[in-house]
Amino acid sequence: MKKAVIIPNPKKDAELRVSAILAEKLFKIGIVPYIDSDYGSYLVPKGAIVYSDFPEDAELIIVVGGDGSVIDASKYAVLHDVPILGVNLGKVGYLSEVEPDNLDVLDRLLDGDYKIVEKLLLSAELRSDDRVLRCEHLAVNDVVISHDDYFGIADFTLENDLGDRVKYRADSVIISTPAGSTAYSLSAGGPIVAHNVNSMLVTPVCPHSFFNRSIIFDASESLTVRNICEQNLKISVDGRSFATMANGESCIVSASKKKLKMITFSENNMFSTLFKKMRILEDIK
Repeated sequence: MKKAVIIPNPKKDAELRVSAILAEKLFKIGIVPYIDSDYGSYLVPKGAIVYSDFPEDAELIIVVGGDGSVIDASKYAVLHDVPILGVNLGKVGYLSEVEPDNLDVLDRLLDGDYKIVEKLLLSAELRSDDRVLRCEHLAVNDVVISHDDYFGIADFTLENDLGDRVKYRADSVIISTPAGSTAYSLSAGGPIVAHNVNSMLVTPVCPHSFFNRSIIFDASESLTVRNICEQNLKISVDGRSFATMANGESCIVSASKKKLKMITFSENNMFSTLFKKMRILEDIK
């Protein structure tokens, strides 16, 4: 791996200090660092090459920030079919592999001493009798359907390909990937799903019914959430607003054929990494 694009988050990386150290590190070990022209003045002195259009010969994207930064940059990784690697400047960083005080692990990129794992992505489509609207951004974590103004109760049905249907009355419903099972879904009481299980997880948020359990579906299915209340419902993809769903309209969620490729150096399995991150979050020594 000889060429890498650095995507910094200036809100997390003050004056791009970590990004500059990263660029210098890559340059020293023989990996050409690319940086967007908006940040060139910070990183060019460290050996970075400025680009205005995403370089087609890039072999890796390195994101400096938190999980949100990795999610935002994932669209470039998917579009250009290159793996992504996160340098964690967030509190925990479930999606980030490298800590800023351990950049020496990047030496392993030259030796091929790493793995590329593929993460399932979700697509969302708003459908009614007279329109079909597809979200261009694929969900790394989840698609959430909630009340339009975040107040009140939402009424909706969930249906799979076989026509099996369940009715929910809840604040919202989360449809997540296995990677997203440790995000919003986990906070809502959903189970943790191993990342290599090809599945979609449905978790209602504060359901006003006796049926309040999460359901795990095979990723080969398409799930249809239909708005059966009078108020509009809001569809969000990875926390970003996608569309408003009126009464009678539906949101179709399915696994994308595209995958998010991520670099990992870890010899541990997903749960070992997860428990380590959880100890950091809870400040357990």
